Amino acid sequence: MNNEEIKKFRTIAIIGVILMGIGSFMASLATTSLFSNIGSGILVVSIIIATVGFIKWRP
Repeated sequence: MNNEEIKKFRTIAIIGVILMGIGSFMASLATTSLFSNIGSGILVVSIIIATVGFIKWRP
C-alpha cells in the first residue's frame, strides 16, 4: 500500500470518528424524536465509515 492510499484511508477513518461524535451528541441531547433518530442514523453511518477507514489504515 503506497503513501497516497494510507492518507486516503486515514482521512476516511478520522471523518468517521468526527461524525461519530456528532451523531452521538445529537442522539443523546435531542429534544425531539426526529433529531434523535437523525443522530442515531448518523451514528450508524459513521461506524461503517470508520470501520472501512480502520480496516485499511491501522495506526
